[in-house]
Amino acid sequence: MKNKLKKTIMEKNWIEKIREAVRVAMNKGLTVEGKYQELLKYYFFTIEGGLEFFIYLNSGGISIHTKKGHLFEEYSITDRDDLELKALVLSIKEYNEDLAISEFEEFVSDKKEEITNINDLDNDEE
Repeated sequence: MKNKLKKTIMEKNWIEKIREAVRVAMNKGLTVEGKYQELLKYYFFTIEGGLEFFIYLNSGGISIHTKKGHLFEEYSITDRDDLELKALVLSIKEYNEDLAISEFEEFVSDKKEEITNINDLDNDEE
């Protein structure tokens, strides 16, 4: 019974640790990707700087890749884990959309300041 409880606590911690790593990366403004591959039944998360996480639903494992190493742990995903991972994928999608909009608006704003009259447009073509 103790081993089963310990395993359950470890499994829960891995999902939480992955979520926390993604949150830290997003707070730092790093590039973050999160996807669910439905055909092969796995989640994939990557964080700028060399962190990658794979959560395999069919084979029951979590794989963590860093620049210096690799770890694979057996893992059975719960319904709650699945929902939390789907929410994390959605959060990452929204984060990336916000970054894109922000970068686009910044670009347009910078160009507006450079172009003060119609003659400035002609200078861009030279």
